[in-house]
Amino acid sequence: MKQAIKNTFILSASNVVTRFAAMLFFVILARSLTVTEFGLFRYLLTLSTMYALVFTGIPTALTKFLGEYKSDNNLKAEYLSNSLFLMLAIFLLLVVAILIFASEKLLLILFLFALLIDLAYMGYARGSLDYLKLNGFKFLENVIKLTILMIAYLLFKRVSLDFSVVFYSLSSVVSLIIFEFIRPAFKIQWYVSRTRMIEIIRYVIPVTMGAVGWTLLFGISSVYVEHFYGHEQVGYFSIGLTLMQVFSFLPDAVNMIIMPKVAALKDKETILRPIKLAVAGCVVVSLVILIPLTIFRTMIVVIIFSDKYLPAVAVILPLGISQVFFAALQVYGSVWQGLGKPGIPSIIIGVATGLNIVLGYFLIKNYGIFGASVSLAICAFIAWLITVIYWRKWLRRGGLDSFNIIKAD
Repeated sequence: MKQAIKNTFILSASNVVTRFAAMLFFVILARSLTVTEFGLFRYLLTLSTMYALVFTGIPTALTKFLGEYKSDNNLKAEYLSNSLFLMLAIFLLLVVAILIFASEKLLLILFLFALLIDLAYMGYARGSLDYLKLNGFKFLENVIKLTILMIAYLLFKRVSLDFSVVFYSLSSVVSLIIFEFIRPAFKIQWYVSRTRMIEIIRYVIPVTMGAVGWTLLFGISSVYVEHFYGHEQVGYFSIGLTLMQVFSFLPDAVNMIIMPKVAALKDKETILRPIKLAVAGCVVVSLVILIPLTIFRTMIVVIIFSDKYLPAVAVILPLGISQVFFAALQVYGSVWQGLGKPGIPSIIIGVATGLNIVLGYFLIKNYGIFGASVSLAICAFIAWLITVIYWRKWLRRGGLDSFNIIKAD
């Protein structure tokens, strides 16, 4: 328990630096591009995330199986090789689809490639609980992005959209190469197994449904904003989403660790107390961040992004409220995934997404980006409420009994 808390604290501290670097990247990028270009950058990034939904669940399955079979290197190698094979095959199919149907083809493919590298490598690092890579991979990637952008900004005062996408997308490859040089993973054996693929796919299907829900939950808001008001308003809304990264420091660290830990535990009863502490910690930290962020939101936007992004002030409070509920929601979701029940959080987030698709349409059409942020806050609260009610009922019905343990008092 003490070791888990220590690792979570270290990972949280690392996430603070990593997320700060990521946020600083988007701050400088927003200053380097026009509002319309910045909106298009974020819009294409959102679209690539939607394309990537078809393989997003595979790294989560990889994390679960690597954690569950952490002492068997042969099985770990099988799950890794088959997971990578599936992701690469799907990626190639998506590239063909983008070349046929999409506009901004090259930019979308680059974004998609970056997501492939990020998801696969972090899925492996989480499942192996390799804390060096968990702490360092995204940090180094963001430092590389930030360094290139700062040099370009200092020299030219602005950068082109195409150049921004290229170095943004390829930074993950450089980070991966460096970390595999420092600490190589066990050798990948390209052992394609029908049995392992079926096992992975069965787990992936509900996880993918959840990933679709999460992506659409936020992505549909940007799509609606772009549809009704154009790229410039997407740029303002994206500034609010960028600031929301400050809420992810602790929840990201907790979720990275808790899912493989739960999968590896033989006595699942021991998860109950850590879950309460994790949820409470995430909510309290989120509230501590929300208060000053709300009070000084105008000053923060002007100082960080400049006064050309002042309309983004309107979305900060509702988006911040949504993050408080999402922080707790994600902890429960990671626990269910570790228990081998990814369908439960997928259904809950699906309900929230369906609500946002309907409610967000009318609120965004009538109230613009403020309506988008309010819709997300409402959906987050409802998803959290459903999660808490279902979790308690699940425990009272003996949900943990299926793991052959006695339910805690």
